[in-house]
Amino acid sequence: MKLELYSTPNCEEAEKFKEFLIKNNLPFREIITNTPIKDSKIPKNPFFHEKEHTLLKITYSSSIHALKWYDEFQLNQSILEHIKIYNAHVKTWN
Repeated sequence: MKLELYSTPNCEEAEKFKEFLIKNNLPFREIITNTPIKDSKIPKNPFFHEKEHTLLKITYSSSIHALKWYDEFQLNQSILEHIKIYNAHVKTWN
């Protein structure tokens, strides 16, 4: 599993994601862009059209998930429970 956080400078939503990841000792790569995510080439959910500022990309061995707003329950299910159930590891970025 790999975690990538796409954000814009001074984004409150990104700070919440970072707090959660750091608190749970989960390595992640942060990509900060001055371009709003909805205007960039970063993958986005085509079913949502509102302005997007932050995106947490979770790459599993068999799929990719994207969380575009901070939801602690969803983070627990998507990351922490996955690690417990499948004895998964979060890979570090070099």
